[in-house]
Amino acid sequence: MLFKRKRDFKPDRTDRGLLFKLYITPLQRLKILKWTLIGLLMLALSLLQDVLLSRLSIFGATTDLVSCGIFLTVLLLEPEQGGIFALIASTVFYFSGTSPGPYTIAVLTVLSLLLNILRHAFLQRTFSSVLLCGSAGLLIYQLFVFCVGLFLNFTTGARLPVFLITAGLSAVVIPILYPVVLAVSKIGGETW
Repeated sequence: MLFKRKRDFKPDRTDRGLLFKLYITPLQRLKILKWTLIGLLMLALSLLQDVLLSRLSIFGATTDLVSCGIFLTVLLLEPEQGGIFALIASTVFYFSGTSPGPYTIAVLTVLSLLLNILRHAFLQRTFSSVLLCGSAGLLIYQLFVFCVGLFLNFTTGARLPVFLITAGLSAVVIPILYPVVLAVSKIGGETW
């Protein structure tokens, strides 16, 4: 008994590791769910635009669902959250290869944030204010894309109606997307 043998068998550790020590509150879980659903919605809009709706054109114009989704989501969030979302979403939109150019990052971020601040400061928080600001944002965005294309000789002045029709078709999509984005933006607490 003087020379007791060390155990050859070592039992497994009883603690569950670092991942199980991380405690996420129910509110944090709802916020994670909210941002995951918003990301999946933007992905679905991009896929729907690129796979199906890019083949359908009315007078040479198609909808711009991704920019419509960005404007609508930013308008339903607080300005701080909306600005960060607009920057991230427009960057992903540019790097997806479907945006007109790198300037869309700045234009979508600044324009959607300005419209969000305008809506929160001066307009009532109703569907009509979201529709008005979203439609104005889409129109200004399409006009900016047209002006940059005209400046870089990618388009001609005769194509202005196509850009205006694109803004109009995208504005028609706002009432369809509004209930979905509103329901997702309410997850984790009322945003407005």
